[in-house]
Amino acid sequence: MGWPTGIKRLALAAAGAPLAAALTMVMLAGPAAAAPQPAKAALELQASSHVYSTLITGLHVRRTPSTTAPILAILGAAGTKVTVNCWARGTSVFGDNIWYHITAPHAGYVAGFYLNTGRDPAAGIPSCTAGHVFITLIKGLHVRKTPSTTAPAVAILGPVGTKVTVNCWARGTSVFGDNIWYHITAPHAGFVAGFYLSTGRDPAAGIPRC
Repeated sequence: MGWPTGIKRLALAAAGAPLAAALTMVMLAGPAAAAPQPAKAALELQASSHVYSTLITGLHVRRTPSTTAPILAILGAAGTKVTVNCWARGTSVFGDNIWYHITAPHAGYVAGFYLNTGRDPAAGIPSCTAGHVFITLIKGLHVRKTPSTTAPAVAILGPVGTKVTVNCWARGTSVFGDNIWYHITAPHAGFVAGFYLSTGRDPAAGIPRC
């Protein structure tokens, strides 16, 4: 069930926690199964066109849409702007099981209950589960925290042909002359070098910029 923004605010207040002091509740916020890429209909919408604000201080950005998923970042004060590119179903937070994958100021999932979306899922936001799936061209491709060959590896993929779900691209370290990296949401969340994916060309057609 979606929660209107006003109801979200009332629920937070009723819980006895002013928005500025709701950090304890945000500990609940996190992502459930890793989600795929935006559907084609929404690919025409630039990721930058979906910008919302947080309703609490210290909202956790998580690796997957689950309250138990690893924390990738902690946002600042209530009102912090985030750029959303798709939504997924995950752990319920006060009855709202919609999570959003954000690309700025950090990449990861945040609980929809804590964003001023008006309703969840928000109008015009594509589902992360109807996406762009490619396969790897090498064994053991590194999934990195940022689009750089020197960034920390968050995961190592399996054999050649491993399927990955892409939701956006960014420019980064050049790999054999190709500086396009893709942010993937499955089987792990992070960036992989486009040179090693079966995209045909980089950036691939229909993939929005992160």
